[in-house]
Amino acid sequence: MATEKLPFDEGREAYMARKVPDTNPYSEDDWKHEEWWLGWSHKEECDSLDSWSWSEDKFVNQN
Repeated sequence: MATEKLPFDEGREAYMARKVPDTNPYSEDDWKHEEWWLGWSHKEECDSLDSWSWSEDKFVNQN
């Protein structure tokens, strides 16, 4: 049985692929938008390399 990825997982994978938060594919009025954002931000918070710079609004460290 194939399982669909959850928006949280898609957001987490987007962070790992160095996609900026603006690439969230869901509209703001869709519950999936917030779930995607939670996945992205969770991965950002757990990033020991501090790859995302909030002040520069971009990835600064590359793996």
